[in-house]
Amino acid sequence: MRKMLVVVAAASVLVLTFDRTAAADSAYHTERLALSGLSGAPGGGMVVNAHANGPNVYAHEIYTLRHAVPGTYQVVLNIFATSLSCDGTPIEIETAEISTNATGNGRADVKFTPEDAEGLRGSTVSIRWTVSGPATYATGCTVVTLD
Repeated sequence: MRKMLVVVAAASVLVLTFDRTAAADSAYHTERLALSGLSGAPGGGMVVNAHANGPNVYAHEIYTLRHAVPGTYQVVLNIFATSLSCDGTPIEIETAEISTNATGNGRADVKFTPEDAEGLRGSTVSIRWTVSGPATYATGCTVVTLD
């Protein structure tokens, strides 16, 4: 019984300690978007877009390809600052390179600082990711609010 009380007390201290230091982004919640092959490209993947809004990491994006055409791919973040439906000319930011293995599986990620988002903070924009190399993969359009 005493051991159980010690565990409960320790857990309570941890919850109270971290309760004030970590919180979910209230404007935009982590999103997982499918990467689909274009023009009949095999396989696919996903983009995980998480906004921590921390002092060092503002956002963290994780990219994966599964059973894609093997090779090296460039990930491009397409930001549509004046459209909520991915219309018009995007701001294009090359974020990461994915190298797949022989079966077409690969992973990469990038972290953005608060300074990286400086011109867009406080905006609501639409975004699409494209992954180009031996084949091309893309996400659908999503709306992101940057706080």
